[in-house]
Amino acid sequence: MPKISDQRRHERKQSVLDLIVSRESGIKTSEIAEVLNISRRTVDDYLRELEDEHRVWKDGWFWLPMPLQLQRPLKLEPSPEQAVVLYIAMRTFVKQSDRRNPVAERLLLKMAKLAANELHLGADLEQAAAELAKRDTDKDYEDTFLQVVRAYLYRKRLKIIYHPYRSEPFETIIEPYLIEPSGFGYGAYVIGHSSKPNDLRTYKLERIQHAELSRDAFEVPAEFPGLEILRNAWSIFYGENAVRVVLRFAPEVVRRVQESNWRGADIETWDDPYYEGYLNYAFTIANTTDLKPWIRTWGANVEVLEPSSLRDEMTGEARALAKLYGWNTSSGRSEHDDRSSRFGDIFGG
Repeated sequence: MPKISDQRRHERKQSVLDLIVSRESGIKTSEIAEVLNISRRTVDDYLRELEDEHRVWKDGWFWLPMPLQLQRPLKLEPSPEQAVVLYIAMRTFVKQSDRRNPVAERLLLKMAKLAANELHLGADLEQAAAELAKRDTDKDYEDTFLQVVRAYLYRKRLKIIYHPYRSEPFETIIEPYLIEPSGFGYGAYVIGHSSKPNDLRTYKLERIQHAELSRDAFEVPAEFPGLEILRNAWSIFYGENAVRVVLRFAPEVVRRVQESNWRGADIETWDDPYYEGYLNYAFTIANTTDLKPWIRTWGANVEVLEPSSLRDEMTGEARALAKLYGWNTSSGRSEHDDRSSRFGDIFGG
């Protein structure tokens, strides 16, 4: 079959868009192919391009026109310094992702094209896109990511099947108010109203097994505080009740602790009055769920002083770790060998 001209291709693609716009209730791909007498494969190509151009979106089997206010492409003209900030942000995204993400790949390549002539970032951005492309392909995750982002952008309710870490999967309808990354565990979360249990909830994108965008619109409540909801969160888990946490860091890591701004300006530090060189570190948070993994990264160089419930929990983990490595916590001696070790001082007695 001879190749059609660019003009003819543009006209047929526009015919696909016009047909979708004319069908207020939506239209299936097979119907588009039948009405316009175009092959299904060709229609799929046009739809993919129109979707990438933010001119159409898909609701189940049906294609619908994008709202006019969302069809206009974003105009971004960053300064060279701002472009470097975007590059750093995208590199962070690539590092945290263990799966392919076509949306991010296309953005990186688009940024590379824009930066190639003016800056020295073109090759680096292309390499970042290639690195992301090497990730394992997960079609379910790709679809979930797109559906969550679109629900957030279009203000549409989203039906999901969610599989919590320690319980069985369940179905709920969410209204995405925020999409927020977490530095611990390198995950992305959606925060919003959930029909089950009719309250605000936080769901990890990687645990959404299926997502289906609906046509039901929602409005973000005026009382929703936006990012302020995370003010008392260590990373992503928020709440109304606050608890004061006090940690004691060993001299070996004090400088590293001080040179990193972990949560913001609400952190209080002071030299420990009983142990020379040690640093006390205090803050108030609503939930310790995502704090505990961070505490574990410091190993024996940090001690939980408050609250007692968190200290007891970490003590239990320390005893379990000692047992795993063969230490007798009552004698301070290893069942495997008698070599002296700092672990003996930590876990003994």
